[in-house]
Order: sequence, then C-alpha cells, then structure tokens
Amino acid sequence: MPNAKDLIERARMFEERAETAADPITRQHYREMAAHYRSLSMEHQDVTPRREHEAAH
Repeated sequence: MPNAKDLIERARMFEERAETAADPITRQHYREMAAHYRSLSMEHQDVTPRREHEAAH
C-alpha cells in the first residue's frame, strides 16, 4: 500500500498534467484524479496511526 507521501506526489503529478492538457475533458479528468489521490492520502493519514495503535496492543 502506498504511503501518504506517494499519494500526494501522484496528486501533484496529475495537477501538472491538468495544467498542460490540451482539451477541457482531459484537464477535468486529471483534476479529478488529483482530487482522488489527495482524498486517499488523507484517508491513509487517518488510518495509519490507528493501525500502529492496534498493533501495539
């Protein structure tokens, strides 16, 4: 499973692609993908401390 930093990096990559996309549909798709990866990174940050806590007990 990728860590939060990897997911944020993927989001950044899609934002860059959105900036250079030639057509609006592709631009929107890349922005949606970036938002998806940002969301996943936030979920991952929420879950990671809980898993570490559960592993300790």
